[in-house]
Amino acid sequence: MNIRSEVFSDYAVIGALHARAFDNRATEAIIVALLRQRRSFDPELSLVAERDGHIVGHALFSPQRMRLLEQTVPVVNLAPIAVDPAYQGQGIGSQLIMEGHRLAAAKGYQGSVLLGHPDYYPRFGYQTGAFGVSELVVPCEKRGAGTVCMRKPIYEDVPALHALWEHEEGAVDAALDPGTDLLDWLSPNPTIQATVYTREGEIVGYTRTHSKEPTKPLVFLAQDHEAARAIVAIMACSSNISEEEYVLPLHPSSASTPAFGAATCTTWKAAMMCSFGSEIIEAYLSMVQHKQRAPGRVIWPVAFELE
Repeated sequence: MNIRSEVFSDYAVIGALHARAFDNRATEAIIVALLRQRRSFDPELSLVAERDGHIVGHALFSPQRMRLLEQTVPVVNLAPIAVDPAYQGQGIGSQLIMEGHRLAAAKGYQGSVLLGHPDYYPRFGYQTGAFGVSELVVPCEKRGAGTVCMRKPIYEDVPALHALWEHEEGAVDAALDPGTDLLDWLSPNPTIQATVYTREGEIVGYTRTHSKEPTKPLVFLAQDHEAARAIVAIMACSSNISEEEYVLPLHPSSASTPAFGAATCTTWKAAMMCSFGSEIIEAYLSMVQHKQRAPGRVIWPVAFELE
């Protein structure tokens, strides 16, 4: 078995491999292609497994900047990983994961995060229930929009949007830096709309919302409490639904949470994190495990919104 980093000529083979491994669907192959476009992409961390000159496995470790205990920690996200169905059960996935961990640690990354099967990944050092989901339910109030307006994001917005993320999410454990390119803020899923909110020409908010769930935004960023309440009012006024409440993806540590009340956060076993000897990650995992700290919350890169 030979494990190496991908090269350009592997792209088509890797795409076909993911399609075969995931019930002949294209989603994972497209996700890989989108993640390659990110500024942080490292081709050395996109690994293929070869047997007799044929690629039979692939694992992508995407570099991320994660907030943890009020610090920014370099980590990788393992996703997706695939093994040709004809070669599954032979330890190929295990070899890809172990080599990916070795390479990532050598490059200075402090750990890895993923969503996966809780009976499989712990053997590689992953702790289950490392983070989870959070939400805050607020009344659907159509008054209070004030002078806040809405529009689509443009290239020139990106620095302000990133600063907005730092303000809203900077204290949220496991928050992943969305990036500093326009495509980091636009969903590839045509049913998910990104919206920028302005007040007197200044950007004061950003949301991403699925057309099928307009009262449950996937991302909610606001500059201040007044802007946060105004954004909810605008969303309520611009929709034709009769729902009486919105479910915001806010964490107890999100900056906008006090504008509405208390957010709840729950973990699930599939949300896992692995430390490569990092004191920060290990301290965080210990506190979450012993219920000394609320679990963090991840908002994944837009590429994963295809699922």
